Amino acid sequence: MPELKCAGQVIPESLFLERLERSNEMREFFIQMWLQNPALARQGGAKVREIIAPFESPTSPDELQQRDSLD
Repeated sequence: MPELKCAGQVIPESLFLERLERSNEMREFFIQMWLQNPALARQGGAKVREIIAPFESPTSPDELQQRDSLD
């Protein structure tokens, strides 16, 4: 992948789209990793919770009741 040298240089659309696709692939990888490893996701703090929230399965009423009974 060609690298740009000057801050004022225009990024060609093809390079922009290539980098955008790679970024999306990395985002999906990390989301799946955090969903499969909640302990690791907790280490990421509030920002990670915000990122993975739309992908987490909703908690069922039975799970809520079970969790409440443990308190």
